[in-house]
Amino acid sequence: MGFRAHYPQLETKLTIRGTNMEDIQRKLAPVVAEVRKRLGNFIMAEDDQTLEGVTLKALMDQNATLTVVETFTAGQIAARIAHLPGAEKVFRHGTIARHLDRLFDVAIPPEIDQPTTEAVTRAAREHTGASHCLTVLIELDDGADRMDLGGTIWIGIATGDRVEFRRSRILGGREWVRLGAVELALDCLRRFLQGLPVVERIDFEKT
Repeated sequence: MGFRAHYPQLETKLTIRGTNMEDIQRKLAPVVAEVRKRLGNFIMAEDDQTLEGVTLKALMDQNATLTVVETFTAGQIAARIAHLPGAEKVFRHGTIARHLDRLFDVAIPPEIDQPTTEAVTRAAREHTGASHCLTVLIELDDGADRMDLGGTIWIGIATGDRVEFRRSRILGGREWVRLGAVELALDCLRRFLQGLPVVERIDFEKT
């Protein structure tokens, strides 16, 4: 078993030697079962899958459409989903904002909070007519870019009858926060679609 960390993902590789494929599968099966047992909900994708591909497939399986609202991510959530095969049937709208004062007629207070995040998410979904909306609002710390610079990430997911919320804090500099926010938001949407807990703390988070 080997691990390869390429932030914000951790890749786990299993290597088995055997006389033939049947022998390899026989040896591999209990190891795979144990890895799945231990990692559980944190397994985002397997083999050649990607997080965005898994998420898009879940949306397609549910005949869902998606709107995203992103701040400080440079539109990376939309960029990871919208170009994939089949996304033309799912991806409805993307809003990329940097200066936050109003989003979909929702006033953004000086300090973002849960009610504001949820209100933006509901308003964006209703405005664009999508079945699902994913919102990622980021409050970056003041100061020069440095390893102890962090950001607070506010994530909202909404359908017509359900809203989920997640708050996170990541340190490591501007790019670390941006990449972490994109990955965390996509994973929250994956979990939402797969019926898993949206809030489950990861190692990259700070309190």
